[in-house]
Amino acid sequence: MSACLHDTRRDNIFIGGFMCSGKTSVGSELARRLGWTFTDTDRAIEERAGMTVPEIFSILGEPAFRRYEFAAVAGALEGSRQVVSLGGGALVNEELRGMVLSRAKLVILDVRPETVLSRAEKQKGARPLLDGGNVRALMIRRRPAYAHCHIRVATDEFPVSSVTDKILEDLYGTAAVLWSVESPFPGITGRDRSPAAAGRPSSPSWYREPSVPAHPQGTLPRR
Repeated sequence: MSACLHDTRRDNIFIGGFMCSGKTSVGSELARRLGWTFTDTDRAIEERAGMTVPEIFSILGEPAFRRYEFAAVAGALEGSRQVVSLGGGALVNEELRGMVLSRAKLVILDVRPETVLSRAEKQKGARPLLDGGNVRALMIRRRPAYAHCHIRVATDEFPVSSVTDKILEDLYGTAAVLWSVESPFPGITGRDRSPAAAGRPSSPSWYREPSVPAHPQGTLPRR
């Protein structure tokens, strides 16, 4: 079983998951709904390096990209009221994964291999680690990196708006959220239900428990 923790106190939301799971699209929509800032760490890396992600991999190599990535994620953790989309391999770094889990709300977007292949076909050359057609092997290697989170959502059959609804429902008990800069929590519309009163909703029909191995060091405690 994976460990999905629930804690609505954090005011940064990080979106993780495998490549082509929809992290950028969902992250930007979630930020729009909350009125928060959106950051895509891959774009931040490109701005800092002065070249695209494929160029960094080709010219500087993956170790150089991972150094840029660590700096970008660590910098994002210093902000507040933001939604941050992570690169597919960011959480492989155990130190970085621990930093995100302890200092932000981590949402993992699950996706099946066939969905990744279908979406990647439309973006050939944009994802260096997928060019060898090793999607399934890479997903297996990365399972431990995605095993711990605060919220988990399967994205294969759902449009961006529905995935965003599901994240907000798990955070606040309803997708009808209006953000107020004066309040530490979003306001709830449509139902008389505050985040504190909502608590942790029961497992909704769209929730899918992923079949991933437990972390070798055991599950994280609920916070």
